[in-house]
Amino acid sequence: MKTQHYLESKKYSTLVFIACFIAYAASYVGRINYSAALPDILEEGLFTKSQAGIIGSAFFIVYGFFQIINGFLGDKISPFKMIILGTFLSAGANTVMTFCITNVSMAIVWGFNGFALSLLWAAILKILANIINYDMRSKACLNISATLPIGTVLAYILASVSINFFNWKYVFYTSTIVLLFSGVFFTATYILSKKHIKEVEISTPLNNNKKSEQNKNAGKFLPLFLSAGLLLVLPADAIHGAIKEGITTWVPTMITETYNTPVAFSVFVSIILPIVNLSGNYIVTPLYNKIFKKDELKTGAAILTFVLIPFTFLIFMKNLPVVVSVILLALGTTAMHTFNYMIITLVPMQFAKYGKTATVTGVMNATAYIGCAAATYGFGIISDNIGWNGTVIVWIVIDIIALLFTTLNIKKWNRFKQNECI
Repeated sequence: MKTQHYLESKKYSTLVFIACFIAYAASYVGRINYSAALPDILEEGLFTKSQAGIIGSAFFIVYGFFQIINGFLGDKISPFKMIILGTFLSAGANTVMTFCITNVSMAIVWGFNGFALSLLWAAILKILANIINYDMRSKACLNISATLPIGTVLAYILASVSINFFNWKYVFYTSTIVLLFSGVFFTATYILSKKHIKEVEISTPLNNNKKSEQNKNAGKFLPLFLSAGLLLVLPADAIHGAIKEGITTWVPTMITETYNTPVAFSVFVSIILPIVNLSGNYIVTPLYNKIFKKDELKTGAAILTFVLIPFTFLIFMKNLPVVVSVILLALGTTAMHTFNYMIITLVPMQFAKYGKTATVTGVMNATAYIGCAAATYGFGIISDNIGWNGTVIVWIVIDIIALLFTTLNIKKWNRFKQNECI
């Protein structure tokens, strides 16, 4: 019989959720700030777009690689300590960025920031899926998704103000303050709540028809992962990461170059994206529950189909008002964020009963950030060579590929959820 930690108190479970929410929102401030500062960095002539893309890619490569390692660790060691360590290390990396004057030094420091922040997500999902009060878990996993748009909005607001009154270095100064606050708050919450966390015995679910085989595989990650058919979902996972983070990274630059707007204005207008993104998961949840019968991949396929609509209109971006283009981009990124919710949050939740939530989260998140790394560098080069219209066409093509991979695995995923193929 296995054991795991459990926090029965709803009061302290709520406090832990708030601390997780603040920590993960702060983590977005501590990484999206580079994208927000990028137009000002480019305007100073410090780097070319391709060189700047390497810096962003360094973050995603390191972040993605350590997601796998830290995913496994999240099922082995205290997720609370992982979050505390990652938050404070990221604060340090953000401070050091202000002293970097070459793209190589920035890439090294920003890559280290990727390592620091890779400690957070799998650990947070482990806490929400396995530790806090059972009745609060489903709602907590939905609400934690709001950290992304809220963190993004805060990052862009702080960046817009910092660039307007000072320069890009102050974008990183303000992020450091946010990260330090979140780290102190999370540490205090952990100290207050840890005495209420108890060890309880758990058992993995058994399928009566295949009891011996499931007993054999229930504690093993790879058989579970393969039987769920998630290997075929990984390409779609990587593509959604490429589109989601690629757009987030390059939108301020895209707007500045297409419409010749001031940098501060482009950064501020980009705030529309995460504000709209905030609504996505709450809109898709009733559809997921009622229309798609809690089928994560079928819902994901519908989302990827919807994305084709705003992207098709964006091909004509030069002929559209800037506000219309931003709204179309917001619709596209909102859809990608809801797909992220299906794949990175709800899919790993199905492995909580096997004690593999953090591990699956790490693998899925790592794959998404492989796509992010490719997009951060690749979209910069693509836009240099074929323009932003051509870049949008690339988004459409790879979205269709992601749709095909997602659709192919719907049946196998549902058999896994029904414990028929373990």
